[in-house]
Amino acid sequence: MRTYFNNDSHPAEFGAVVAIGTFDGVHRGHQNVLNGLLSWARECNAPSGVVTFRNHPRKTLEGRSPDLVTTLEHRLVLFERLGLDFTWVLDFTPELSKMVALDFAMIYFVERLHVRGLMMGFDSRFGCDRIGHDMPELSALAKELGFEARCQSAVNSADGGTISSTKIREAIGDGRLRDAEAMLGRRVSVYGTVVKGDARGRRLGFHTANLDLGHEFRPPFGVYATQAVVDGKTHGSVSNVGYRPTIAKPTVPGEKPDLLVETHLFDFDGDLYEKKMEVLFIEKLRDERRFPDVQALVEQIKVDEIKARAILARENYAK
Repeated sequence: MRTYFNNDSHPAEFGAVVAIGTFDGVHRGHQNVLNGLLSWARECNAPSGVVTFRNHPRKTLEGRSPDLVTTLEHRLVLFERLGLDFTWVLDFTPELSKMVALDFAMIYFVERLHVRGLMMGFDSRFGCDRIGHDMPELSALAKELGFEARCQSAVNSADGGTISSTKIREAIGDGRLRDAEAMLGRRVSVYGTVVKGDARGRRLGFHTANLDLGHEFRPPFGVYATQAVVDGKTHGSVSNVGYRPTIAKPTVPGEKPDLLVETHLFDFDGDLYEKKMEVLFIEKLRDERRFPDVQALVEQIKVDEIKARAILARENYAK
């Protein structure tokens, strides 16, 4: 998948079928839109793509953005897995926020991409005038500019309401992994870069990878049976989300220790530093807690690994 950045870019995929949106979480509702887009693109032998935003529009419009289920970097990975040909990442600037849909479509859909079609979600809108599929203005706009606009229907969650990133964030924050999975259409996961830690895990006999998540949403504090995906390979693992209270460095008053997602990959011997890694949360093993000493922590880690291996074996996951 090719990725273009900046509002002045000129993507090479002329005549594409595209969708526009933030697509936070790339959940089942988004997948419905994007799979419809992919089918449409195949029908007319056209490139398929997404126009998305580097920063959440609410950051520009309201001065703050919601916590994200997936960062831009993670979304790009998920777009590629779906099979999209390209993504164009725009900066949602104050100037862009004031553009009406007709002007936006003229510049970005027609002049830059010469789009063949625009696939909309049931509730997706664009332009400061908030044009959506349920408004006659969209059909008129598309006809005037020479492309076709289609819409995919909503996808409902188990409670009968429509799936949304807000509902998914709530489920993850509450620790309801199964509920979140049902809406995501995949495992709850975090994605980031492995960064250098203090090597405490190595000294304790458990090599661990510390993940820099940016501002990606993560499950509640605790220890989880997980899968770690690195360089296209999946490894069984156990992960701790939290502050490592037993071995955390002392802090000065008012200072918080570093919040970490720390993952121990089973039967892995290699350098993970600066690699991209996705951690999939399979099942929570226990809450994070402080142990009386380091030896007690080591014994508990051994127990955690045994439990995690059993869960992954039961579910027939990769090692």
